[in-house]
Formats: sequence, structure tokens, C-alpha cells
Amino acid sequence: MTISRIASYFISTPIYYVNSKPHIGHLYSSLLADTIARWQIVKHRPAPKIIFSTGTDEHGLKIERAATATQLTPLEFCNQVSKTFRTMFDQSSIQYTDYIRTTDKKHCQAVQHVWQELLKRNLIYKGSYQGWYSVQDECFVNEDEIIKDQTGQAKLKETDRPVEWTEEKNYMFKLSLFHERIEQWLTDKKPLFPIKYNKLALIQLNELKKQGDISISREAKRLSWGIQVPNDSSQIVYVWIDALINYLTVAGYPNELVHWPPNCQIIGKEIIRFHAIYWPALLMGLNLELPHQLIVHGHWLKDDRKMSKSVGNVIDPFDLLSKFQCDGVRYCLLREDILSQDANFNEYKMKKYLNAELANTLGNLLNRVTSSTINPQQIYPSHPLHSYPSSTKELIEQCTNLPSRVAHAYDSYEFYHGIIAIMDVLRTCNGYVQSEQPWLLAKSSKESDQQRLQILIYSTLECLRICGILLQPIIPSIAKQLLDILAIDQAKRTLHDCNILIEHNEKKLNIIKNERISLYQRLPIVERDV
Repeated sequence: MTISRIASYFISTPIYYVNSKPHIGHLYSSLLADTIARWQIVKHRPAPKIIFSTGTDEHGLKIERAATATQLTPLEFCNQVSKTFRTMFDQSSIQYTDYIRTTDKKHCQAVQHVWQELLKRNLIYKGSYQGWYSVQDECFVNEDEIIKDQTGQAKLKETDRPVEWTEEKNYMFKLSLFHERIEQWLTDKKPLFPIKYNKLALIQLNELKKQGDISISREAKRLSWGIQVPNDSSQIVYVWIDALINYLTVAGYPNELVHWPPNCQIIGKEIIRFHAIYWPALLMGLNLELPHQLIVHGHWLKDDRKMSKSVGNVIDPFDLLSKFQCDGVRYCLLREDILSQDANFNEYKMKKYLNAELANTLGNLLNRVTSSTINPQQIYPSHPLHSYPSSTKELIEQCTNLPSRVAHAYDSYEFYHGIIAIMDVLRTCNGYVQSEQPWLLAKSSKESDQQRLQILIYSTLECLRICGILLQPIIPSIAKQLLDILAIDQAKRTLHDCNILIEHNEKKLNIIKNERISLYQRLPIVERDV
């Protein structure tokens, strides 16, 4: 297998708006980015330097209003909510390297520097703007995107969020100058994945062509909570322009950019317009390279229904983590999501995944092969696999083919395909153990039976080793525990090490005080309903 090498890998999530507490969509975006970053470490040898940015978006009218409602200053309110996001990331084993807040001094300086650079290049001018404005989305919307209810209240058709008619003088960005270049980028590079979202970005670009340039500031008399436009105290930088620049802040802007451009940027489908049109236009205006790829995911549903506070079916990530623990949540969300469509959360299905796959298929397999009856010495035997019975052949073939199957799935961001492939091999291994009946082989005095038992133990532990390495991006804590029990050297836990070993030196399993350690016992406690 060819192992590629890269020096660094820059991945980002959107920065999350702190008008309210985190939800499952925020958790999933960050989990997806974390899994991709961890995969780069497993895939490449030596491991690249990871730059993984996330954080919170803390300016805008919506936050100003939310702070007022809680009788806090905007900064006090942001401090509280931003801390909640960071806690969620930490509890989910999200290994970010940079946590940015748009209230950070260095970010405010970067935003004002971008503004001045665009002004120098004659890409900003003062004008007037009017239209329907969504406070919750912090953006103007087209007339064909709204509908009026029976009371005359204008709302967005898709989300039912209220919009307000707004007329004001502000600064405009010459987006129209970049329409053709953005269209060519989208057409030639196809940077959005899955490809359906690349097509959607082209549709949105064509709609924006009718609009022309875009407003990039707001009047301070209407909105005071934000970054002031340089040399004009009457205007505040539009929150989305402010937010997009966070990626440049992380890279060191306005100083020399480090590890630019981003290799991969994770976004939800609702913010495609900002990341696939406004963002590249800003970078083109600054003569900077565009990101290599934008990975887009859909929304999360609850039992096939859209989540809503009024319905009462919103999932609290902290409740989820408390009930199923970090690796359980990671496994189920990655197991369920298909990027090209909305994902569905179902608690019963989560329990089935944890019990049937992680507990019974993975955990029970380790239990069986390290039991005191089958493996009383608790060893990882040294046995040449160039000579094995035909009953072992299918397992060896599947283990040999598994790394390339999983690598293809992970490289395509189809983590669920990789998980399914791993579980298929583990089920084959469980079937192999069942058919060989090692509890009988262990009682036999025949040399051939003892040799067959050693082959079974060795090939099963090899299967677990390979699967453990490949599961590291998905369930890092459980995978580490498994590889630690197998006494696998830290430097030998990469894709490069996923080949079946013909033989190796016999070693002792790392089982504390000779007691069996069961992955099953470390899994979340869930109802035994499967």
C-alpha cells in the first residue's frame, strides 16, 4: 500500500454563533472535522502537523438582543456561551489546535486590516441598501425567499423565521467583479463535496448575479455590537464578513500566512452561500489562494422530524454525552450520517449500534480470545501465518483487503462505509472463532489442535489490531484501549502498519494484574434491547 506524506494539514469548522447553547449540528460539524484530522495522522507516515480551527462567532444584532434578554452585557453573554461550546468540544475529544473568538483582539485587528486592503484595491464603496433582513440568519434575503402569514408578518419560506424590511446607507463590496471567476472555480475545481452542493452553489451564484454587489456593513445606530469600520464610527462590519475572516486570523493574517490555504473546511448546507461565494470573493480580492475543498453536511432530524424547540424534540449534546459517553456518541453519529442527505437521530438505533456492534462484535471478540480458558498465559503468540488451515483463509483475505477499503471510504468522507467494512470483518472473525471452537481445542492434548489454537489466537489478535488502528479516528478512546491491551507500540498504529504480520516475537498482552479487561465493560451502559 502506498503511503503518502504531507507536512501539514489545515482543517476548520464554521465558527458557531453564540446566540444560544450548542446543538447536535454543532457537535457533528466539529466531530466530522476531528475525525478527518485524526485520519490524516493515521494515514500519513510521518504524521503531518495538524492545524484544526474552531470557535465562536460573537457579534451581530441577534447576540445583542439575546444578551439584553438575559440582562447581561454582550461580552458577558458571549463569555458564558462560548465557554459552553468549548466544554462540549473537550467532552467529545475534539482535538482542535486553535479556538478562536471573534471578540479576540487579534481577530478584530485582522478584520480591520482586510477592510483597509479591500478599500485600497477599490473594492469597497459607500452606497445605500434596502431589502428583507433576517436577524436570526444575519443576512439580507431575496423577495422570492419570503412569504407573509395571515397577520402580514414576513417570514422565510424554508425556515419560517421572521424577516424585517431594512433601508440604510452602508458600505458595499464589489462582488459582481468576481462572479465569473467564482463560477469558473466552482465549475473547474468542483471544491464542494458532495457534488450536489457544488451544483447548489452555482445556482445560488446565479441568483446573486441579479443582486449585484453586497452590503458589508450595518449602521451603528441600529447595531452597536461588532467591529467598527476603520475611520467610520457610524458603521459596523457585517457579521458574516467578520466571521469569514476568522480563518485568516488563525493562519496569522495580516502577518505572513502559515499553512495556507486550508486543505478542508467543514460547513453545514445552510451556509453554502457565504463559504462558496462571499468567502472566495474576499480571498480573490486579497489575492490569496482559495481553500482546496469545502465539505458540506446536511441537517440532523430527530426520528425523521425536523428539530424544533416548540415541538420539544431538540437534542442536547450534553445529555447525549452523559448517556452514551464520548466514543458512543462519536460512533453513532459517524455511523448514521451520509453527507449527501439529512441525517436522522434515533435513540433506539443508537443503542442497537452500541450493543450489537461495539459491545458484542468488537468487545466480545476480545473477551473470547483473551479468556483464561482459551489463552491462559495472556500472550500474543508468535506463529507463522504462511502455514494455516483453510478455515483461516477467509479471515486472512478480509483482513488483508480491509485497510484499502477503509482508506477509500475515509478519503471519500464516507466514514459510515469504513465502519461497516470494519464490522463485517469483525463479524467474520467472530464466526471463525465460533466454528473453530477454541474452548475444545484448549482441552485437547493433540499437538495439531494446540497449533490450531495458536493460529486462531494469533489471527484473531491480528484482526483486532488492524481494526483497532483503523477505528482510531472514529472511537479514539476505545481504539487506544484495545491497542494498549494488545501492547502495540505507539509508533506502529498507522495505516502503514495495517498489513497482516506473517510472524512476530511473542509478547505478553497488557492486561493489568492478569485480569481480563473488557471493552464491553467500558462501553456506555444502555438498555439490553437487542
